[in-house]
Amino acid sequence: MTARAAVKKTSPEDWHPAEVVAALRMKGYSLRALATLNGYGNANSLTSALRRPYPLAEGIIAEAIGVEPTRIWPSRYGPDGKPNRGPSSPKPMLPHGAKPSRLRLVRNRQKRGEK
Repeated sequence: MTARAAVKKTSPEDWHPAEVVAALRMKGYSLRALATLNGYGNANSLTSALRRPYPLAEGIIAEAIGVEPTRIWPSRYGPDGKPNRGPSSPKPMLPHGAKPSRLRLVRNRQKRGEK
């Protein structure tokens, strides 16, 4: 028998996924119905917002419930109400002191007809 993978815990201040689904049900919606109403080809596409950050889906779900996404998922938003996703600055491509590759970034333009 294999052990079940540990379920990743959401932030304590975020709503539990079951609470989000229950709030949608009380408003007369389901995640599948919302996905279909909003033109998603896959009816299960909004469920990923329950597990990981997905700004567009979070907005759709929050609008259906009637609250702001920052209230449902406060750990995913900063104090200014903007998503706090991604690195604040790009990571360097090479470690400090490493020499860059001599490969060209553009195609080698060869003249046609010459050998």
